[in-house]
Order: sequence, then structure tokens, then C-alpha cells
Amino acid sequence: MWTSSLLKQNAKNNMQPYFWSAVGLLVIMGIISGAVSYMASLVPAFFLGVTVGFSNLDSAPEELDNPAVWVYYVVTILISFAITIFIASILEIGKCRYFYHARQGDSDFGNLFWAFQGGRYMPCVKVNLQRYLEIFLYSLLLIIPGYIKLLEYALVPYLLAENPNLSRERALSISKQTMYGEKMKYFLLIFSFIGWWFLGVITCYLGFLYVAPYMQATDTEFYACMRAKMLATGITTEEELTGYNNFGGFNGGYPETNPYNAQNPYQNPNPYQSQNPYQNPNPYESQSPYQNPNPYEPQSPYQNPNPYQPDSMPGINLDKTPYDTQGSDFNQPDNSSAPDSRPRVNLDKNPYDDNNPNHF
Repeated sequence: MWTSSLLKQNAKNNMQPYFWSAVGLLVIMGIISGAVSYMASLVPAFFLGVTVGFSNLDSAPEELDNPAVWVYYVVTILISFAITIFIASILEIGKCRYFYHARQGDSDFGNLFWAFQGGRYMPCVKVNLQRYLEIFLYSLLLIIPGYIKLLEYALVPYLLAENPNLSRERALSISKQTMYGEKMKYFLLIFSFIGWWFLGVITCYLGFLYVAPYMQATDTEFYACMRAKMLATGITTEEELTGYNNFGGFNGGYPETNPYNAQNPYQNPNPYQSQNPYQNPNPYESQSPYQNPNPYEPQSPYQNPNPYQPDSMPGINLDKTPYDTQGSDFNQPDNSSAPDSRPRVNLDKNPYDDNNPNHF
């Protein structure tokens, strides 16, 4: 079970390596949002000035009976809503992505503009449009239901920072189910920073250079805790959060390369043509008839590989007849200089003569 003190301590420890980078990112984000809001506010002001006169522009908003004043307020609200949907909410996704990756050691400053690139913009706009529209409609009932809806959808920017291709219904549903039973504790976590906000105001807003990164880092730790909860309870899966199965890779489904889709080097490059391992690879070069066609089958030691070369195996000496008594053993090479050690019959004597010493 998480506690506010535990999340704050984790945020302090994790934000030390990227603290100044986070300060610069939040300052740039504030400058962009402020500049866009100021330029957008000039449009209804110009309309009101043309209608009631630029000299009466300061006192015109107090004249509620003037239809031009009502048009001014309606246009101002619509422009503010459009800025929130099309610019501020997209920067918020980039900010959440930066802090979530920074706690893991990847403090890439370009993550602030990540949702504007690679086809991620419109899917994020669609989700945020429904998100803020529901918050606005609930706020029309009472302020409290609108704030409850705001807490209920607090995880949507982080979900889109991981996978911008989540559908509107799925992104809002995941956040709603995960925040069930956590909204009051999350409200108390946010309220616990009120003392830091007073300190920031007292120090002429210089204290916000520390308060803003610290508060955002704590909010990121809260999402990391809720992320573990949604995976443990089966609300979603790792593949859905990262978009890996449906979009071919991590990082929101827009990887530069997919390291898990490497080509098999042992696969035949042409799947429609079966490869024959025993086929001569060069059709214009005749294959040697003396070459063993199958390199995986051992060659018989008793087979003569060359039919035009005499067999070198030992055999019968055909120069001598095996019945020639003057020759040597027919299975042995002839050596005429060696004395014959076998006894011979003396035909000059009668073999039946008892006085014949060579009688056998």
C-alpha cells in the first residue's frame, strides 16, 4: 500500500540526476502555453474592440446588456478550450512522458514534443477532447462532480504517453477503473503540497523552480504505483500499455527499428522456391563426376572414386600363377632372390626308396 510520504521520498531520490533539466522543461512549457494563450486572447479582444470601440474596451466587459460582450465571453471560452485540447494537453502528454522516462534514467528533452510527431497528434487530441468535454459537462452540475471526474481521468496523460493509439473508450476506462478507491488519497497527496505553493509565492515565485519539478516527480511516482496496480488486477496488460502487439513495437507503437523482428539467416530468402542443398549452385559449371554429391554422407572407403585410375587395393598378382611352384605365395609380392625355405621332393630318387633322405 502506497503512502504520500513514500511517494515524495522516491520523487526526491529519483529527480536528483535530472532536476535542472526538468526545471528547464517546465519553464519552456510555461512560456509556450503563456504565449499561445496571450495571442489567442487577442482575437476576442479585437472583436470586442471593433464592436464597442477600442476606447471603451476596458469598461465594455461590465456592460452585460450588450450582446457583443456575451459574444466576447463565448469566444474567449471556446478559444481557451481549443488551446487546452490542441496544445496544452499535448504538451502535458510530453511532460508526463519525460518525467516517466527520466525516473528510469532517460531524460530526453525532446519528449516534451513527442506527441506532436509521428502521427500521434490526432489520436491524442481525440482522447483529450472527450476527456475534457466530460469534465466540463460534469462541472455544469456542480463543481465537485467535475473535480471528481478530473481525478478519475488523472492517469489518461500517462497512458497516452506510453501508447497514444489507445482508443478513447479504452484510455478513459483504464484510468477510471484504476482510480477506483484511490481518488481521495490522490486528492490528499495533491493537497499536501499546499505549503510548498505558499513558499513559492513568498519567494517571489522563485520557489516554484523547486516545487513544480518536485510535485510532478511525485505525480509520476503515483502513476508508477497505479501502473503496477492495473497490471496486477488485470485491468490491462503490458502489451496494451506499450502497444507492442498491435503496432509492432514499444514506445507507443512507433519504433524506428524493431529488434524483435530480425530476419532468420537460415531461412530461404525465396519462400516460393524450395532450395535443393544437393543442386549444383552454378548451372553453367559442370559438376565433377568424382565429387561426392552429398557432403553429409561419408564416402565408402571401398569405392574407387575415379573409374579411370587403377585400383590401388592389394589383390592377386596376375604375373604369377598360383600353381607355379617356383613362385612365391600368390597373395604375396614376388621376391626371386629370397631362398625357398619349403622342402622340395627330389624327383631323381624314388620317393618310396627308404634310403632317400628327402622322403616325405
